[in-house]
Amino acid sequence: MAFPAHTLRVGVLTSGGDAPGMNAIIAGACEQAERLGGHAHGINGGFAGLADVRAEPIGAVEARAHLHESGTWLQTSRWPALRTSEGRDACRAALEALAIDALVVIGGNGSAMGAAALSDDLPVAFVPATIDRDVVGTDVTVGMDSAVGYAVDTIDRLRITGRSLPGRAFLVQTLGAPNGFLADAVASAAGIDHVLVPEREHDLDEVARALRELAVNGSAIAVMSEAIGDAVRIAEELARRAGIRVHPTILGHAQRAATPSAQDRTLGQAAGRAAVDALAQGRSTFIALSAAGAVRSAPLVAGREPATARITDDTKERST
Repeated sequence: MAFPAHTLRVGVLTSGGDAPGMNAIIAGACEQAERLGGHAHGINGGFAGLADVRAEPIGAVEARAHLHESGTWLQTSRWPALRTSEGRDACRAALEALAIDALVVIGGNGSAMGAAALSDDLPVAFVPATIDRDVVGTDVTVGMDSAVGYAVDTIDRLRITGRSLPGRAFLVQTLGAPNGFLADAVASAAGIDHVLVPEREHDLDEVARALRELAVNGSAIAVMSEAIGDAVRIAEELARRAGIRVHPTILGHAQRAATPSAQDRTLGQAAGRAAVDALAQGRSTFIALSAAGAVRSAPLVAGREPATARITDDTKERST
């Protein structure tokens, strides 16, 4: 059942790992709530913050002021208690105490399951925002483009130093466990042929041989997912087999804090607006996104499994 626009009170929260563009989703949701005559309330600290009844009204102007920022200005949390009936009951009680009519949940796969768990009690919209790309049902996630761009910029800089002083090699470790989708996306964008991901077998002797040959002109760079293991140890092993220095570059959590790209800002705002549109009609929804910028509303269902990396013909042909 649709809500009278002037009474709609929308809660907005970010959950799980932070991702570039989360603030754009918040801004889009707040903007659309105001456009419909309703009100948005920011929930601080994810589902844990919801259970603690930590929320305050936020307007579109305030939300837009954070568009350029990385991460989430509402803060987030990983809250295992949401998997328990006690945790979900605490969230339901808080939503009632705050008089929230509908809820926007922004996050990755675990957040999607939390959103679905509360959708029997009120309309819930889930927007996928994660650099890990671990959500089924969407082509892209808000944050992925920014994280890939950050890694590619780092690789571009490594190429400069590699060509300035040839004879060395570099191993770049991305985030993205437990799958290798992010590492594959980074390697594809950066033109790197040698990628270590859990979805494919890899031959360290072959990678070492290739790096030794490429080091002559300063372009010896390989990419690995954190899901493979310890980058320092693997770099040492590659160096031993190749007979050259192999320097590990671990992007770590700095990759999560990449400046949001224009694509993630634009897509995030559109997703936030679409989420509130669906909630105003009284229905729960999963906001599916495409790389072309399309935003589609789909049913929000429980039991979604994490996505796995898509192994394209292009990635199959790469040396590993």
